Amino acid sequence: MKTQLPCLLIALFSVGLHAQNTLSGNLNGWEPANAEIITGMNAPIQIGAIAENGEFTIELTKDFVEKTLQGIDGFNENSDAWKSSLSTIEKAFACNSETVALENADQPILSVSNLGNYGLANIEDRKMYGSFMIVNNKDFAEGFRAFGKYENKKGYYLDWYYFEKAATVKGECSMESYALNQEESYIGKNIYDLNFKPGWNIVKYEVLELFEDRDGKTYEALVLWETLDEMPADVQYIYFAK
Repeated sequence: MKTQLPCLLIALFSVGLHAQNTLSGNLNGWEPANAEIITGMNAPIQIGAIAENGEFTIELTKDFVEKTLQGIDGFNENSDAWKSSLSTIEKAFACNSETVALENADQPILSVSNLGNYGLANIEDRKMYGSFMIVNNKDFAEGFRAFGKYENKKGYYLDWYYFEKAATVKGECSMESYALNQEESYIGKNIYDLNFKPGWNIVKYEVLELFEDRDGKTYEALVLWETLDEMPADVQYIYFAK
């Protein structure tokens, strides 16, 4: 992303993850009229809606899984240049060491967000309002979206992963990395504490430590990946206007 979009911190009056994988709440400060919450790899898939008064609902259903897989198949049938596919647990979380234990890791990863972002649009009018992230602070959201600027901050975002059967990822991966100036280096580490259940899983990606080079650029030095049983108490919704 070349430029940082304007952002608005949305106060959350009430939010919760209910039975049947329904996420609902009220977005104070939402200015547009009715809008759909969308995501998807090759084509937009509606997963929820926001009303004029700011009330929103996201439905995590098997229908999203089926539409995503159908979209991949349809794209591949019509593309001769390159093919689209889902990553697997093993490809996403394994590293060149024996420090990560995997179970049922051959399953594809089907996540709801696009790098932590959920789109806001009027599908019928083909109009994008922007997107939002489910995070714990505004600074983290802005830094995470500023790709290539190395303005990373501590914090987390939430996503939802779907699996047909239980799986686990336990351990850590470490790798020496260099700053943009190619003179300073740091150890980048990912810690995995993932216990996937059949169905939908809340996954938290949290930056715990940063490395700052002499030019003020910041890099993710310690990241924790973990599954949660419920939504964190400090969760916030950060809206980025288009």
